[in-house]
Amino acid sequence: MRGIEGKVTLITGGIRGIGKGIAKRFVEEGAQVIVTGSKDVENARKTVEEYSKLGKIESYMADLSDAAAIDKMIDDVVKKYGRIDILVNNAGIQIREWATDFKVEDFDKVLAVNLRAYYLASRAAARYMKEQGGGSIVCISSGNSERYTTRRSAYNISKAAVNGLVGTLGVEWGRFNIRINGVAPGYVMTDMIQKGINEGIIDIDNIMLVIPMKRLLQPEEIASSVCFLASDEASGITGQVLFTDGGWNRAGLPEKKDL
Repeated sequence: MRGIEGKVTLITGGIRGIGKGIAKRFVEEGAQVIVTGSKDVENARKTVEEYSKLGKIESYMADLSDAAAIDKMIDDVVKKYGRIDILVNNAGIQIREWATDFKVEDFDKVLAVNLRAYYLASRAAARYMKEQGGGSIVCISSGNSERYTTRRSAYNISKAAVNGLVGTLGVEWGRFNIRINGVAPGYVMTDMIQKGINEGIIDIDNIMLVIPMKRLLQPEEIASSVCFLASDEASGITGQVLFTDGGWNRAGLPEKKDL
């Protein structure tokens, strides 16, 4: 895709699930990829070992709940490569509990990683991008930013706020040729989703009722949306959120004849 080859690309949470799929796509496109993790050093090592056969990739461990660690992460990337061209804010956590029973410390933990870290990493990267003459940031939102499900109050709120972050910073940074957009995945077949299905937490039959395309998406499909928005092919797009969810965010309840 035009404008990806050779670009210094930092992907948070790029060692599993959707993030790993995104990392693979950028490596294949010829970017210099840095994937981050927080504590899973072994999984980071395996990701780098697997994808280094395809191109340039390395890992960086950082605690994204720590503001100082986020600034250092961006600084270290620029110190090593001289610039940062693309930032993909992907890392996220989810804690399931009814809102009436949700612990305040858990609420803060979810928002620290899913929202605050996105803002801080984007801000830190944008300072360098402004000096460089531009850059591209893509934030991973969620279908749950508009289609709310129970026992995910902190997650839903954090992802709705990510959409607001994208729009706000898109307006503010457009004058500096810094584009920031979002991708909102629906249900994607990852290890986490498969685990939920196996444990009976996720009812796949019910999910299929509200997805017009009648299937789960693959990480590679989310990666394509992210790569497009980060590339020069989307040079006129900023402040937007692309829902990549099989039509879930547009669907109402199916009528009986549709089942």
